[in-house]
Amino acid sequence: MISWKDSLDKETDLYPTQQALLLQFSERLSFGKAISEQGVSLLVQAKDGHLLLSGALDSRHTGTVQKLDIPLEHPIQQILDTGKPFAGLLEWEEETDSGITVETYHAYIYPIVDNGGKCIGACAFTNPVSEVYSNRYDEFMSMVSQTTFQGMLVPQLQQPELYGGISVLDGIIFFEQDGTILYANRAAKKLGDIFGIDRRIQGTSIYSSTLKVGRIKKALEDRLGTIDEELYGDIALRQVMIPVVLGVRWKRGILVLQDKTELRKRDQQLLVKNSVIKEVHHRVKNNLQSVAGLLRMQSRRSTSEDVKQALQNSIHRIESMALVHEIVSNFDEDYVALRSIIEELWRLLRQGLGSSEQRIDMEYIGEDIIMSSHKASYVSLVMNELFSNLFKHAFKDRIKGQVQVEVRDVRDVGHYDMLHISIRDSGCGLPDDFESTRKSHLGLQIIENLVRNELDGRISWTSKGTGTVVDIWIHKGEEYARLSSR
Repeated sequence: MISWKDSLDKETDLYPTQQALLLQFSERLSFGKAISEQGVSLLVQAKDGHLLLSGALDSRHTGTVQKLDIPLEHPIQQILDTGKPFAGLLEWEEETDSGITVETYHAYIYPIVDNGGKCIGACAFTNPVSEVYSNRYDEFMSMVSQTTFQGMLVPQLQQPELYGGISVLDGIIFFEQDGTILYANRAAKKLGDIFGIDRRIQGTSIYSSTLKVGRIKKALEDRLGTIDEELYGDIALRQVMIPVVLGVRWKRGILVLQDKTELRKRDQQLLVKNSVIKEVHHRVKNNLQSVAGLLRMQSRRSTSEDVKQALQNSIHRIESMALVHEIVSNFDEDYVALRSIIEELWRLLRQGLGSSEQRIDMEYIGEDIIMSSHKASYVSLVMNELFSNLFKHAFKDRIKGQVQVEVRDVRDVGHYDMLHISIRDSGCGLPDDFESTRKSHLGLQIIENLVRNELDGRISWTSKGTGTVVDIWIHKGEEYARLSSR
């Protein structure tokens, strides 16, 4: 697909400032089509006499730049040559499966002139005659086309949000600066029944309706567009006001009415759902902390060092799960940032397992990955076991140490999206019998089972005398992809 910029560079002798004007105009073709409910095209004469066309004469011509051979006596060529507007019936040859056919259009074509008054292009508003059933079509569409064209030609450049997101379901009203309604589409007429606008609508005043028009009036006075959302009983209505300047003292308004009631109801339902989820996570956290408290009491009463150690390990595992629920309870949805879990878990374990003389620092490197609370619970258990082993073994007799946790999005050899978590420490390294004894350690078994069975991943351990590197690869899957697209 050839872009307008490439076409203007290659096919015309227009200056950069003239090209910039046409490029800005081309960006608002979709807006013009939505507002006027007609086909809207940008027409430019190429240096070899051909016609460059982009936009829509009908629903089949959208988005691409076409280069067409048009006879010199054709009305479009005359418009580009003379710079005079055209209103009337226009015949257009089109290629179909059965050959060349001639379609007749109602057409309103306006010249686009540069600062020096030279015609550099034209904008055509068209609709096939076969699709027009109103005997007042020309009366209304002439005004609609002229106003829309002026709104496209002299837009609110600092407010691009005014020109997007308009659909066929939206109500559109054109009115004079005194409030007289000139035209309203079908969707606007349906909404008019709700807001007390006369069913005859054309010729009545928009200011006599129950619409909240204070901002509408001010937008016209200030020549500055506005976007507001107003409540009318149970109805949430988004009002997009676009002022159109047609002369020194002549102004019109285009009012877009968008019914957001269902969207706001869904937002409210989602808010209630999120509040319930947050409360559930809060209660689960409290229950887990109560269990940890009971185990802590039992540990203090036990006279066996082995029992105390086993209970303390269980307490740390329970607290790591409680940590996830605590963090999630402060989020608006049921997901959590991995970095916050890792950093808070490190802080808790350093307080519980490290001595006051030790200076063991942890550095988080890489991306702040978002994941569901379900997956985060498993990751927190794995990190709990790894961090606990660092304090119990890697830095057991050391005062200083460094730990780096690096998290990256990667792709494996099968081109699957993976989450790579790498934990490097400056501790004493792995013992010589690590491989032969790893299956006898409960903590290492927990890590292996969680990574393989719950996180659908794999883990590796490497050590070269000083320090250890633990690499964990986790398949992200649909759950991660959905969360990362928020």
